[in-house]
Formats: sequence, structure tokens, C-alpha cells
Amino acid sequence: MKNNFSLKGGIFKSAIILTVAGVLTRLLGFFYRILLTQYTGSTGVGLFQMCMPLAALAFAVCCSGFSISVSRYSASSPSLKWLLCALKISLSLSISVMIILLAGSGFIAKHIFMEMRCMNIIRIIAISLPFMCMHNCISSYYYSQKESFLPASSQLIEQLVRISVIIIYVCFNNSSVISIADAVTGNIWGELFAGLYCAIPLLIRCRHNKKMTHSLAASFYDYTALIRYALPVNANQTILHLLEGAEAILIPAILCMHGFPKDSAISQFGILTGMALPLVLFPCTAANSFALMLLPKISDESTNSSSDNLALTVRRTVSLCLSLGIISTFLFINYGARLGAIMFHEESVYLYTCILSWLCPFLYLKISLTSVTNGLGYTTLTFFINITGIIIRLVCVFALIPNLGISGYLYGVLISNICVSLLYIVSIYKKIGIQPDPFANIIVPACIGIISIFSSKILTRIIFSHILNKAGECIPLLTGAAICCIVYILLFIHEQSEQHS
Repeated sequence: MKNNFSLKGGIFKSAIILTVAGVLTRLLGFFYRILLTQYTGSTGVGLFQMCMPLAALAFAVCCSGFSISVSRYSASSPSLKWLLCALKISLSLSISVMIILLAGSGFIAKHIFMEMRCMNIIRIIAISLPFMCMHNCISSYYYSQKESFLPASSQLIEQLVRISVIIIYVCFNNSSVISIADAVTGNIWGELFAGLYCAIPLLIRCRHNKKMTHSLAASFYDYTALIRYALPVNANQTILHLLEGAEAILIPAILCMHGFPKDSAISQFGILTGMALPLVLFPCTAANSFALMLLPKISDESTNSSSDNLALTVRRTVSLCLSLGIISTFLFINYGARLGAIMFHEESVYLYTCILSWLCPFLYLKISLTSVTNGLGYTTLTFFINITGIIIRLVCVFALIPNLGISGYLYGVLISNICVSLLYIVSIYKKIGIQPDPFANIIVPACIGIISIFSSKILTRIIFSHILNKAGECIPLLTGAAICCIVYILLFIHEQSEQHS
């Protein structure tokens, strides 16, 4: 029985390429956020994070379902028909939304965000939207063909352009402080260059591969099929991002109602969502990469009724995500939280990261199982599960923040992700007929994680107490994290080989 999880090919190889590119992109992303913090302050980062749900909402309305449709429908053929269908619809919607946002940016900033400093950020989001949609639809076509290098490397191009814009702006203006709107102008150029980087090779290929340009004419039925598949995903994402937008507005507002000055509330929100949360999401690169390549595989196996392969794919997905999540939790508590506080020069990052680290197993599991559920065609189920998660978070915003401050929101995020992950596992296991294996998926990785952490602590103490006793704080933390990862990977590989021998 052939299984594409092998290292020689299939989704595992593509996921590795995406993960490597994703790690580099995240590292560049951290550098970008450090630049934002340095030149705009934590308040500037908070203003940017307040506007991000609006960008996500606009993308959800215009593209999210159509890009997934391209990945699903193009999986069985190299023809560009489905990509062109999706681009026509997505670009039409994105240009319409761009005009609405540009015209209403002042109203949205004043009456919805209640912060006029958001107006120029909204305009930048609006202009970048068509390029964002083009980039994502083309990337989805590459993923459908099991090609990951170009879309993965385009993420690096995007981040490099964003960083370059800030550096160029600072150099030309000879200023140590810039507005957040000027700092995020690079988003427009980043999306444009990334989109062109993906589109140009595709146009060159069309001249040499006739299969790609065969039967490009789409019927009314084709458009209907595409929209019918995309609509529940779009509706799901739109409602989710509407609720997330409300959440982003409510958190600073509730903090202000309970004694925080306005700039301080926005600053705390920026530290949490712009510094601590991206740190915890760093290992998400692997889960995201895996999820992107998983959707077409699950779609193919469910269509071809490969029940044995499908069950094996789901079991291994759960096992890998929980293993990654468990070791990430140990790493953040022992090393990552302190590194984050040093990197961003914000002590609050340490506390927030320690709390958020418990998210890791559930968050990574949720990302991959969302892709599995969409691949099986249960987009409505995805919608209801995700809505449940965001409602739990909103309840916690009202119930916990007044008493616990911003930490109340962290506990709400944790509770929400636990509930959503359990709902996905129960639903998928019931539909496919899989029995859970908590010993192999939870207890074994947890034991390996504990051994790895203790080994790294002992070895790091020996190295830096007796050999390199003049090292700074960062080097021992990085060394300890690296040793922990190496020990964990070796033990995990040994355990997996024993299990399959």
C-alpha cells in the first residue's frame, strides 16, 4: 500500500520544504516585528494588530474559499481552468472591497476602531488586497500540483520586501521614529512582488506544457461548482473574522473601562498579539505547511474511497501534531519565553508566552484537522466548530478580562483551543471510524519531552558552568533549546522505528 508520508516523496517532502521556508519567513517576521517595535513602539504594534482582523476579513470575503477550491479541483489535472475561474471571481471581489475600504477608511477608523490613527493602515490594507488574493490563488495551484518550492520561497520574498521598505524609509528620512502607517506600506509591495514571483514562472510554463492551457473555457456549471464549494469556507472565515475583529476592538476597550489608559491598553494588546503570540506560533510553521499539503491528499483519498490510507493519514497527522505541540510547550516554558522577553525588550512577553505555551498541542492539532475536515468536504462542520471556539473566546473577554486583565484573554484562548481540538477529533474519528490512542499520542511524547528537557538542562549547566562561564544570557538559552530539540528528535525517531518494527 502506497503512502505519501514517506520521506522520498509526497506530502512529507513538500511539507519539509514549506517548513524550512516557513521557519526562515518566521525569523524574518520576528525581525520585522522588532523593527516595528523599535521605530513605532508597542502602541504602534497594537494599532497594527487592531487592524489585522480587518485585513483577514477582507481576504476571507474575497479569496479564502476560492484558493481552497483551486487546491481541491486542480489536484487531478494541471489545467489552469480552475485557477483562472477563481482569479476572475476573487479579483473582482477584491477590487470592489478595496474601493469600499478606501472610501470608508475614515468612518471605519473613527466609529468602529474609535482610533483615527488606524485610517491610513486601513487604506494600506485595501490597496494590498488584490495582490494578496492573486498571490494566494496562484500559490494554491502550485500546492494542488504537489509543488511547494515557489509558493514557499515567495513568502521569503514578501517578508524581505517588507523589511527593506522600513529600512529604506528610515535611511532616506534619517529618523529614529516613524508612523505605523509608513512602516506597514511594505505590505503592498511585499504582496505585489510575491504575486509576480509566483505568476511569472507559471506563464513561462504555459508556453511549454499544453496540458496547462487545455480546456481553459469554463462553463456555468464549473463556476457554480467552484462557488458552491467556496461559499461555506468564505462564510465560515468571514463570520470568524468578523468576531475576531470585534474581539480586537473589545479587548483594548474593556481594559480602558477597567482603569487602563488608552495608549497603555493598546500597548498591552500589541505586546500580546504582536510579540508573545507570534513567538508561540513559530512552530506553527510545520503544522501550517503540513496542512497545506494535506488538503489535496485527503480530498484525493476520500474521492477514491481509500479508507485504509485515509485512516492512516489522519492517525499520523494527529500523532505528529501532538508530538510537535508537546515539545513546543516544554521549549517555550523553559527557554522560549525568556528569549522572547530579551528579544523584544518587554518583560510582559515572558508571562504571556508561558501561559500561551500550553496552547501549542491544541493549536497545531486544530490547524491540521481543519485541513482534514475541509479535505473530506465537511466545510459546514468546520464552520460550526470554529464559531464555537470564537464564541468561547468572546465570552472570556467579557467574563475574565475585568477581573484578570489581559491574562483573562489568554486563558480564554487556551479554553477555546482545547474545546475546538476535542470537537475536531471526536467528529473526524467518528466519521472515519478510528479509535483514539492516548498512550502513543500523548503519554509517550510527554515522557520523551520530559527526558529531553532534563537532558538539555544538565548538559547546558555543564557546558556553561565549567567550559563557557562568560557567555551571556541568550547563548545558554539557545544552546539548551537546541540540545532539547536534538534529544527529542532522536528519541522520537527511535520510538517510531520501534513502533513500526
